[in-house]
Amino acid sequence: MKLTHSFISALDMNEQLPFALKKTKTLQESFAEQERAKEELQKFIKKLEKNLNEDMCYIGMDVIGEKSYERFMLKNSGFFELIVENPVAMTAHFPETKRAENFLNALKKTLDQTLPRGPAKDIFLNSLEVNQDEDTSLKVEGWHKIKEIRGK
Repeated sequence: MKLTHSFISALDMNEQLPFALKKTKTLQESFAEQERAKEELQKFIKKLEKNLNEDMCYIGMDVIGEKSYERFMLKNSGFFELIVENPVAMTAHFPETKRAENFLNALKKTLDQTLPRGPAKDIFLNSLEVNQDEDTSLKVEGWHKIKEIRGK
């Protein structure tokens, strides 16, 4: 039996999302930055829940290497995770395409409400789609390559 799932991958190449962790020089600045980013992420998730008309459950944060992952479960089904360092990477997984499409619509609406106006926003929103081909998903190796190219 072959199992398939639908997913959405998004990469904020223009570093527009307000909850991205910014580099800091001191430990004190780092704690303040983490608090700021967490507050912005909470605002984003609340908007997303409202637009989705569904609660999400925070299941925790993991730091693996230089990446911080924030993870959420959706009440009805689905999983949403974010790498919160620039460039922010978001991935959502669903057992059914219809669920993924509903999430995509809510995500686009939330991003539209969150991102600053301009062509970068439009390009980002238009790049989002539901996928089922695992070869098109953003993987950690790809995120590392992009980060290296960007020199961050």
